[in-house]
Parts: sequence; C-alpha cells; structure tokens
Amino acid sequence: MRWLMVSLLAVLFCTSVKADKITIAADSWCPFNCQPGAELPGFMVEVAKRAFSAQGHEVVYLEVNWSRAIQEARKGNLTAIIGAFPGDAPDFVFPDQELAVLGNTFFVHKENDWTYQGLDSLKMIQLAAINGYDYGDELRGYIQESGSTSVTLLGGDQYPLRRGIRMLSLRRVDALVEADPVFWYNASLLGKADQFKVAGRASEPMKSYIAFSPSLPQSEDYARILSEGIASMRASGELDEILAKYGLKDWRITEK
Repeated sequence: MRWLMVSLLAVLFCTSVKADKITIAADSWCPFNCQPGAELPGFMVEVAKRAFSAQGHEVVYLEVNWSRAIQEARKGNLTAIIGAFPGDAPDFVFPDQELAVLGNTFFVHKENDWTYQGLDSLKMIQLAAINGYDYGDELRGYIQESGSTSVTLLGGDQYPLRRGIRMLSLRRVDALVEADPVFWYNASLLGKADQFKVAGRASEPMKSYIAFSPSLPQSEDYARILSEGIASMRASGELDEILAKYGLKDWRITEK
C-alpha cells in the first residue's frame, strides 16, 4: 500500500510539473505573432505551441503593448516575449535557436524621393519608430537622442505598426522603420502596400527570438525545450509547413 501511494504521488507530481502554463506576449507583429485565437495566430506562436505541447505544457498567447510586455516579463508576470532581438532585453534568457533573421528597412510613400544615406540624412525627415524596439546600435542611439521633434515614437497599444503605416500613408511622417516581411504583411492587410517603397536599409539582419523572463527559474528549461523543438520541427519538415502558411521560408536555408 505504501509503495502504491508513493507511486501515485510520483505520477501526480510529474503530471503537475508537465502541465505548466507558459504565457508569451508581444504587440501585433504579423506574420510572426498575429491575433490571439485566430486561425493564423502567427508563425512564432504556432512554433511555440507545438514545441511546448510536445512536452505537456500549455502556451497562452496574449497581445500586449511591447514596452509593457518587456516590463511584465522582466518581473515574471509573463513567461516570455515574442520576436525579441538581444538588444530589446539583454537580461532575458535567449534560446540557442532563433526564430527569424531580420534586418530593419526604411519605408516611404512612393512619391517621396528621400533615401537613407546615413544618420545625417535622418535629420531631414520625420521618422516613425516603435517605442522600445531594437533597431541596432546606431539607429537606437539616434532615436534616443533626437526626441519628438524629429522622431515619432509609436506605442501605447497593441497595433503601433498599423498606426504608423496609416500615418505614412497620410504623410504625417516621412519614413517608417520596420522589418521587411512585417511591414509588407501589415501594409497588405490594410490595403496600402501599393503606396510605399523601400528607401534604404537601417541595419544588418539580426536574429530574433522568443526570449524568456530573467525572473523565472524555469526559463533556462523553457529555452532548451523551445530550441530542441525548433530543431526537431526543422528536421521533420514541420517548420517549413508552418512557415508556408504565412508566405515565409526557412531563413537558414535562404541564407545559404
């Protein structure tokens, strides 16, 4: 009887350990994370759910303002943030496996002749950027030093990019900086993709991750589970299947 009780407790303990609820969050950054509960919730969301469900964990995805998502995850109120670059939250726990390699690009209205020619050329325009995003060392420094007179910081809700695209369409800002696939995906959703063009590259491609809270003791394990899940899905072809739903391709293959 005692052996049976010990075995039962062991089973219950293992079940409770496996049944973690992992809360991941970010502002809308389609096609990487989109609307919660949608048929297409976002590429990174789908990968996370499959990787963790294979280990018995439940993933809950929330749309949260980016700056707030970082703050709440840093305190341990959220498990992880989606689409993070190392510069966004250097104190977070990053997996070995990234989920995208992205560079930042300047976009302008198609009738605007401005092109990016270095930081000095930014002084000629009103730039829109999302508050709290990491755009690389040089551009980050310019944004922090310039103030609202030359940089419009977008934030305060879950859809800052879409607001920025509308402002660019109305020419309330001269240029907007964003990762290529994210800008074009959202511009297309708004029916405005034909209004814009590329005006230069803001940064070299950087690795983007789901990054885990520095306050949670499980974060190292979660980062390992996610990395192993990504590697397994890549080997099985499942990663390609998920990417294809969003019109994306495996960045590691594309780079070669």
